[in-house]
Amino acid sequence: MAWGPVRILRTCSIVLLLSLAIELNASITSDTDPIPIAAREWPKLIEDAQHGNRKAQARVGIAFRTGQPVRQNFAEAMKWLSEAAKQGDPIAQSNLAIMYYLGEGVKPDPVTAAMWFVKAASRGLPEAQFDAACFYETGLGVQQNLGKAFQLYREAAKGGYAPAQNNLALMYASGEGVAKNLAAALEWFLKSANQGYAKGQFNLAVMYSKGTGVPQDYATAAIWLERAAKQGHLQAQAALGESYLGGWGVPQNDELAAMWFRRAAEHGNMLAQTKLGILYLNGRGVVRDDSLAAVWIGKAAEQGHAEAQAKLALLYQWGRGVPHDLNRAYFWKLLSLDGHDPQRASELQNLSYEMTDKDIAAIAQQASEWRAQHKREQAPELMVP
Repeated sequence: MAWGPVRILRTCSIVLLLSLAIELNASITSDTDPIPIAAREWPKLIEDAQHGNRKAQARVGIAFRTGQPVRQNFAEAMKWLSEAAKQGDPIAQSNLAIMYYLGEGVKPDPVTAAMWFVKAASRGLPEAQFDAACFYETGLGVQQNLGKAFQLYREAAKGGYAPAQNNLALMYASGEGVAKNLAAALEWFLKSANQGYAKGQFNLAVMYSKGTGVPQDYATAAIWLERAAKQGHLQAQAALGESYLGGWGVPQNDELAAMWFRRAAEHGNMLAQTKLGILYLNGRGVVRDDSLAAVWIGKAAEQGHAEAQAKLALLYQWGRGVPHDLNRAYFWKLLSLDGHDPQRASELQNLSYEMTDKDIAAIAQQASEWRAQHKREQAPELMVP
């Protein structure tokens, strides 16, 4: 299946624990009482917190942290959450960890964040087990320990937490932190996918499409891709576009391919932007439009997509959708080189014959500066809240 560089996805992101905040919001109004309960409840909640009730302290801290139903105040949130956390409240510990990780009212401190996540995890909170596992897996705030990450993912996965089931499956699939076991990977991906978790659905689709640990089955892969795509999963949308374009597991349909590419492209997916641009160049599934082709291919090229950069170079060389400009063609072709494509290197050499040494040197400097800036802008964060 021509999915290009599609990879199984790992999710290692802080989960914002708002369960107690939701509980608090759910209790502040009543269908039978027009007077907001929060107005009556708040003084008692504060009184209980002041008298050391850890659950009350946690609820007060979350209320100040989220700004619901009181004005947001990180200092007050930190005070009350710290009190509850010291008493072993796992929800407070997790929210406190998030504050330290995000730098809410304090300087970002991954070491302290990791400490509180580990404490919350030890009390059996699946979301905290997941986040603590992420810290151990990435080595953020703690010494990297894939074995501990695996154990924590497994505990959270057994607790039914879908993101942990997905990450546990990834460890089984890769053999990181545990012996490689594709059957176990498939089992946990399926558990995650069946809960509606988009990343688990996508990863399950990848296994079926590649025949990894299961007989290759494009039709089943397409089913899971569509479920993830409908939830807004960008890589699933791009892959589903590829499926319709090639007729992999679904009837071949250029229009549906263009639709799914567009959905992902509009949210920045580089592969989808490139593919949509190519459809505009060829008039497949859309009305041919060289200018729009250049726009979409250009968006992917600016993000560092090598294929898009090579195609944008050709557009400048041919003057399709953009002005004829050999300097820009050379610039984008140079950026597209990855050391594994002799054809691009040959095309770059052929372009150089039509340019001066001075222009080539200037463009090489521009490309070097572009790469440095691009690296700074695109540096991935270990964890995304």
